[in-house]
Amino acid sequence: MNPFAPLYKACNAPKTTLPDFPRIIDLEVTNSCNFRCIFCPTGNRSMKRPTGFMDFGVFVRIIEQCQDKCHGIRFIGWGEPLLHPDIAKFVEYATQSDILTHINTNASKLDTLKAGELVDAGLSSIKFSFQGVDKESYKTMRKIDFFEGMIKAIERMSIARGHRKFPYIAASTSVADETPEQIESFRERLEPIVDSLSIGKTIFGFMDLGAARLTPRERAMIERLIEEEPKTLKHPDPCPEVYDKLTIQWDGSVRVCCNDHSGETDLGNVMTSSLEAIWTHPTLTHYRERLANKEYSGPLCSTCYSYMAVT
Repeated sequence: MNPFAPLYKACNAPKTTLPDFPRIIDLEVTNSCNFRCIFCPTGNRSMKRPTGFMDFGVFVRIIEQCQDKCHGIRFIGWGEPLLHPDIAKFVEYATQSDILTHINTNASKLDTLKAGELVDAGLSSIKFSFQGVDKESYKTMRKIDFFEGMIKAIERMSIARGHRKFPYIAASTSVADETPEQIESFRERLEPIVDSLSIGKTIFGFMDLGAARLTPRERAMIERLIEEEPKTLKHPDPCPEVYDKLTIQWDGSVRVCCNDHSGETDLGNVMTSSLEAIWTHPTLTHYRERLANKEYSGPLCSTCYSYMAVT
């Protein structure tokens, strides 16, 4: 069972009261990435903030405030976590404080040594983030031929885990215009080698096409896909980002939600403000009130949609 499952269940439950402290911290240890995915603001160079790596002192400050309060930290954000040279050290430090840990990864840096380090550090769960469902659809979106490398990385992590329960191994992908037959073939290949698999729709409407560095062919494809996006997309209700989570970027800055890739909102910095104070920041309160009234205007909420599973 995914150790984060109880937390996710609580995050998706109807909201009656605000928890005293966020259930989950989404932690961006870097916004650097070695892939150039055309749909991602990091990959297509539309992100408007500096690139960097989280200092261990910033991380310690976060963990000190989370002890006995926060149940899980997810190493995710607008970069590849395994590029951080101290990622295993981060995981181990959180584990020693009885905090669950999770990593989303493109797996390009998950060699045998790194897999063993993460298992030994006590990593609770890991998700391998694909794109598309085969070599060609993956390469189109990520601009790199690494589909088979992802499969090998999953097998590598499974070997490193051995007979231990953790880390829980998950995989996910999103699709644009792949056929049902392609999706089913992907499912048949992945399900035997992971603990869980999720397949969703790739959503392009949030992209800043004006700032993104795209080839004419890539731009035309994305414009077509945006035009074809289902009109039945729904905003998350309730929104777990403002009721259950905090998003902290590599320099310690705290944002309203994970959708704020360029740092447009400012809730303070963990080095000068406490997480408890940030959790009740007037800006967060404002967003909670708006979302409770199903008001989705603005740059963050208007382009944010619920995950859509593909059946």
